[in-house]
Amino acid sequence: MTTENMWGAASGMLTRLLHVVDRSVLREITDRLAPYRLSQPQAVTVCYLHDHADEDVYQRTLERELGLSNPTVAAMVKSLIANDVVYRIRSKTDRRYYRLKLTPHGEELYEPARDVLTSVSRKYEEMLEPDEVAELMRLLGKLYPHPTEKEVEASQQS
Repeated sequence: MTTENMWGAASGMLTRLLHVVDRSVLREITDRLAPYRLSQPQAVTVCYLHDHADEDVYQRTLERELGLSNPTVAAMVKSLIANDVVYRIRSKTDRRYYRLKLTPHGEELYEPARDVLTSVSRKYEEMLEPDEVAELMRLLGKLYPHPTEKEVEASQQS
């Protein structure tokens, strides 16, 4: 009899465990962001736009940095605009593109969004020893590697 299970791993349920942990973290973040009417990707976007306020940030930038698809980011940006969190400015160099900036309301959401994201992250990091955090980051990096320089350059040119 084999120890293979429905998840495909003979030694355990790695994908299931990753999913359960992800859902637990996401549920906590979602609950804590609810008073601000932000989802987790929206909160990350608010923080990213705040932290890169002196740079040109486009929808494509968010797609690359957040690892989300074009339709997902397009819908999120549309929602953020409708909720007066983000506004668009047409690019001076290429009129097809719009830079994204935080509204004053969006700026007000930065600290609570950052606090939720960092405190939840800190909670999970504190469950591990510092060397375990470093090892987990190393292992997760192997499962979801960062794009190569060529991939980044290609995405910026398109």
